[in-house]
Amino acid sequence: MSLPSHIDVAIIGAGAAGLGAAHALQGSGQSTLVLEARDRIGGRSQTISLPNNVIFDVGCGWLHSADKNPFVAIAEKLGFAINRHRPPWQQQTFDAGFPRAEREEFLAALDDFFERAEDAADKSDQPASNLLIPGNRWNAQIDAVSTYINGCELDQVSIHDMAAYEDTEINWRVARGYGTLIAAYGAVCNLALGTRVTLIDHSGPRIMLHTSRGTLTADKVIITVSTDLLAQEKIRFTPALPDKVECRCRAAARARRQGDAGAGDTGRSARRRQSARTQRHCENRRLSSAAARHGVHRGLFRRQFRARA
Repeated sequence: MSLPSHIDVAIIGAGAAGLGAAHALQGSGQSTLVLEARDRIGGRSQTISLPNNVIFDVGCGWLHSADKNPFVAIAEKLGFAINRHRPPWQQQTFDAGFPRAEREEFLAALDDFFERAEDAADKSDQPASNLLIPGNRWNAQIDAVSTYINGCELDQVSIHDMAAYEDTEINWRVARGYGTLIAAYGAVCNLALGTRVTLIDHSGPRIMLHTSRGTLTADKVIITVSTDLLAQEKIRFTPALPDKVECRCRAAARARRQGDAGAGDTGRSARRRQSARTQRHCENRRLSSAAARHGVHRGLFRRQFRARA
């Protein structure tokens, strides 16, 4: 199917955010088109099916803060069963090389670290690595926990951004896979798969989108792709974006690399849209130092991270 020559609202990216934007615009009287570079929808969410009915998510898999996550209601509306059992994150599978006594010692050190992090969150921002006690035998493992929770080592993690993370401790799963749910959610949207946007020209009365399948114009554009892609200039802009926006996007890309582990709650990102002529959806729930300064969620460090250690 060829691309239309013009659309009222072009949405770039068919992850949860882009699909959420498309759903939000339904009934608005505006024509929409979701442009996706890949040959599938879902973004970071993808469910793989193997023989013997083995189903697993290779991307985001958890409905974090499920009591607030809008995708719970979406799943139920679409007929998806929700697994509400408590995650087994605190269960030890076997003791090989890590006896229970040492595990408890490590968890105590981890608790102490997050206690210091909570106290430091009310002060000037600093790398989380500053809170490691020199010579502590568990520093390397605490740092390792950060790599799978934050996506990077503690020396790249902001205490303020870390504190801005909110978790209600309710974590559920979609029995048929989170990726399957997102795919079903987007099935009713007007989609153009295999369509990579390379240039957005917003110099004229209408926005011109250059893609791998040709060009089209739009009155408005909502961009929901990864901030990493924007920072790498995989999508270029003419004229160039203001320096302030460019810097914020690059900062969001860095923060995203530390925040991808929370990708299970992508439903929140679907509601974060700006109404500008060319709209940038540089989403990152951790990029909020002001929120951290004024509303640090006490105790969330230990509850969120210790539970997964």
